[in-house]
Amino acid sequence: MLLEILRLSWQALWERKGRTVGAIVGVVIAFSALSYALLLGQTFKDYTTRYFTSNFQTNVAYVTGALFTDADVGTLSTIEGVEAAIPIASARGVVRISGQATPIPVTVYGVDPALLRLLLPPTALYEGEMVVGSSLVLAGYYVAFDRSTGEQRISVGSPLSLSIGKRSINAIASGILATGALGYIDTARGVVMDISAFRQATGVTTYSVVVLVLRDPSLVEQVANDVRAAFPNVDVISPQAVLQTINSFLTSFQLFLGLIAGVSTVITALWLYDTMSISVVQKTKEIGVLRALGYKRRHVLAMFLGEAAIVALIGVAIGAALLLPLSQMGLPFGGQSTSAAAPRTAPHPTFNISHIEVDPAIVAATAALVVGINLLGAFLPAYRASRINIVAALRYE
Repeated sequence: MLLEILRLSWQALWERKGRTVGAIVGVVIAFSALSYALLLGQTFKDYTTRYFTSNFQTNVAYVTGALFTDADVGTLSTIEGVEAAIPIASARGVVRISGQATPIPVTVYGVDPALLRLLLPPTALYEGEMVVGSSLVLAGYYVAFDRSTGEQRISVGSPLSLSIGKRSINAIASGILATGALGYIDTARGVVMDISAFRQATGVTTYSVVVLVLRDPSLVEQVANDVRAAFPNVDVISPQAVLQTINSFLTSFQLFLGLIAGVSTVITALWLYDTMSISVVQKTKEIGVLRALGYKRRHVLAMFLGEAAIVALIGVAIGAALLLPLSQMGLPFGGQSTSAAAPRTAPHPTFNISHIEVDPAIVAATAALVVGINLLGAFLPAYRASRINIVAALRYE
């Protein structure tokens, strides 16, 4: 009986080819638009997560908003979940290079040499060694390279004069930092030096920020609450918390795209409702004949719903095939920064969506939704057809 009902549904569809093809095209558009919108939103979320985890240290928290002493750093290091507390002192300064008339404004950072590798990942080093000492410093990329001309002003081993306030220090560049390193330290226009040398030059014994390295990124909120309990007036910033906020926004954005694209699905359902209503009127006498031959009301209902299901399934199948080429359309949002004049290029963080990632779960859920809404649109006409009186149907002209 089921096969016979499906045969009748298929036959009925192609008796009105124009409307059937129109309905299938509508389903294709609805399914493709809704799937693409949801997949686009999900791809944004996935790329954002990968961007943050590859360019930021998500297991750190930055404590700012106060001047911290060594005693404060000791207190922060004892908080549950904190593996290390790295204090950073900073001041404004200028770098003077032999042969260069114009001094280069920089931010000077004083850090503990033993904790430097916890603060800056290996990818933060463009060339040279990740080492600071009494006379060794790390120079930012645009301290070493002229941003406008690409000329290299400082090489590894080059001498430079660093002025902080009224004090000048002669130093040697042990390494050049890469602009791709994201975090508190400005690796583009900063200079990193030994905290002891920094104190001798500035007389500053406090720290402007303390970087907390956490045992696990999931502990960010707990650690932040403990820090605020001990230091009520400070600010605690973490890439992990920023990522969660961005993902919440992107989830809302994904739903917004889905709602806009979902309008086409509703329109398709209304089209099927109209088509089925007309079909019921046109097939009234045929329905009466089927009922007289022994077909039950549920069989008539299933026959009309079968028409809607066939249209929806064909449309979904075609739409799914179209998703493959659509997903390969890249959406660039940033890219590798290059300078035509520069002999070498600084690595920069990139956010380049090369293709839309097809998530089978999202595609399957969208297909089920589109089929379900179209069946819902066809249900009322199908129900009316199943309730037609046999005698009245056989007399219908």
